[in-house]
Amino acid sequence: MSRKRDKSELAYDEAETGDRDPDRSDWSESPGALTLLEGEEVLVDAQPTWWNWIAHAAVGGLAGLVGLAGIAGGSAAAALLGLVTGLVIGGYVWYRRNRVRYLVTDRRIIVIAGFTARKTTETWMEDIRGLQTSTTAFSRGRGFGTIAVSHAVIPQGFGRTNALSLSGVPNYDDVANTIRQRQSERKAGDYSSH
Repeated sequence: MSRKRDKSELAYDEAETGDRDPDRSDWSESPGALTLLEGEEVLVDAQPTWWNWIAHAAVGGLAGLVGLAGIAGGSAAAALLGLVTGLVIGGYVWYRRNRVRYLVTDRRIIVIAGFTARKTTETWMEDIRGLQTSTTAFSRGRGFGTIAVSHAVIPQGFGRTNALSLSGVPNYDDVANTIRQRQSERKAGDYSSH
């Protein structure tokens, strides 16, 4: 179950795998966490899934294997290059995943990025005019995808959009449906429904 800040259960349902879902953050208790508006409730608090960087992790793993092969073969240059490359790629993946947090509240969608310096990008539910989900066969099989929301209809094809993009969202269909439901309620003026 997804949790509000007070840890009570919400109707948003996702598969639980143990005590803590590795794709959900615990940033709401961390210092400098986002201040919510009075009466605002968090419906979804997620980080991009590790699967979002599987290609990077595979390349890092191969580089690490080259480094180990260099150690076994007595080649210090290959060992150093492979291990350093593997560690750099692994650090990049860790950094990229852990610096982003997605919040969907009953009023807003917020993307928080950064460790020491924080950047927040948000949109109000009433302002959303376009919502688009996308996934590949690989990511669909693992339950994650990308959600883009915009103040305009999101165009198809080439070109950049002004959409707020949430990539690597675990249970993206459920999250998109939560956004659709809250958007519908907010636009209808039903501010008390949860």
